[in-house]
Amino acid sequence: MFKKINMSIKGWIFAVVIFLLAVYFGFINFHYAGIKMIEINFLFTDFAIYFKELVMAIFFLVIYLLFSMIPSKKFMMIPNLFLLMSAGQSLVQFYYTLPRLNILGSIAEFIITLSILGMAYSFSSISFDVMDNLNENSGGTFLGKWTSQVNSSLMKHWQMPLISIIIYVIFVSITVVTGVIK
Repeated sequence: MFKKINMSIKGWIFAVVIFLLAVYFGFINFHYAGIKMIEINFLFTDFAIYFKELVMAIFFLVIYLLFSMIPSKKFMMIPNLFLLMSAGQSLVQFYYTLPRLNILGSIAEFIITLSILGMAYSFSSISFDVMDNLNENSGGTFLGKWTSQVNSSLMKHWQMPLISIIIYVIFVSITVVTGVIK
């Protein structure tokens, strides 16, 4: 299920640096906003948020797949940038839930962070698979080969993105974040 992503050391370093910068800027943002802690409450009945988050997750998958049309893996860091920054911000929110000893809220924020990282990993894995195997399809136009390879890559790797998207949609939709300013 977890296939090693064939990415260069520079790519991994760049991803880690972007994630750490997102965490750093999240702390700076919360500090200057005067937020000392975050309260997480749960709301299960706002179904519009479920749909909105599902559309957002599918939108990111489509963006990743569109970037797989570019034959260089370096360009995959552009969509990864946004998901890694979101994961970093979610990790900051996890940290700020700890002073309130809101255990369920902390667990929810940590699960959101892991699901965003899971989406970034699985979307990248699918896109890299499309890029690596694009030339193996014979005949037709580039768009036809790409569509065929996207279909086969999605069929081969559907479990991880589906699980990540479902966990992300559920946990982001049921949590209500409230900042406590002192």
